[in-house]
Amino acid sequence: MEKNIFKKTLGIIFMVITILCWVGAPILPFTNISNKAIVTTMVVIVGEVFFVSAITLLGKEYWSKIKQWVKNLFSKEN
Repeated sequence: MEKNIFKKTLGIIFMVITILCWVGAPILPFTNISNKAIVTTMVVIVGEVFFVSAITLLGKEYWSKIKQWVKNLFSKEN
């Protein structure tokens, strides 16, 4: 049982890192860092890797919830 709690906690942490990467990526070009293109690309790639890892750890039920949320977000009924 502890293994499942650890996997779920780690998956949620990875999802938070993913969200931070996705929010940070559009902001990075407006900062004063050097090599903005490389850093932004790396942030996007790291975000995607953490997203896939989070879905793998959290399982099918969380993936279904995410898909349903996206469908509701882009449905024409809103």
